[in-house]
This record gives sequence, C-alpha cells and structure tokens, in this order.
Amino acid sequence: MIIVNVRQLVKLLFYFLAVMAVFVFYKTYGISMLFLLVVGLLALKFVPALVIPIAIIALLVHSTGGFSFIADILEIGIVLIIGVPFCVLTYGCLCEIREVIKKKLEHK
Repeated sequence: MIIVNVRQLVKLLFYFLAVMAVFVFYKTYGISMLFLLVVGLLALKFVPALVIPIAIIALLVHSTGGFSFIADILEIGIVLIIGVPFCVLTYGCLCEIREVIKKKLEHK
C-alpha cells in the first residue's frame, strides 16, 4: 500500500507548474530574457533599487534580440567622442587651407 501525502503532492504540482512556466518563458523569449528575469526577481528581493535599471536593460535586450545593444552604445559613444571633434577640427583646417589657396590665387 502506498501512502500519499496530499500536501507533498500539491507542492510537487506547484513545482511542476513553475518549471513548465519557466520552460515556456525560455522557449518564447530566449535564454537572455530568462537570465534577466531571474536577475530581476533576485534584485526585487534583495536590492529593489536595481529593478528599474534591470527592466530597462530587459526592454533593450528584448527589442534587439540579445545583448548586442551594449556594443552599439559603445560604438556610438566612440564615434561621438572621437569622430565629432575630429570633424570639427578638420573643417576648421580645411577652411583655413581654402582661404590660403584663395589668397595665393588672387595675388597671381
């Protein structure tokens, strides 16, 4: 005769439902969103101040399909930090060179 504890059976049912929910979430959104879900839930429990930044990162991950937005932000930052000042300096130098060439052509 098998003795079945109803409380343990209900607990096992809830564990099964939780595992199935995690599996469906994984199949629908992918491993990166599952990772951010776990990190977000841990942050909600231990560090509630990090929930909003993690939610923003999760939205960016969902919209780009992965963590590639980090590389895009770094690339844009490098272009803005290096490229824009270089363009301004180049424009200034080209204007000066144009003026010098104009003056030399006028004197001839």
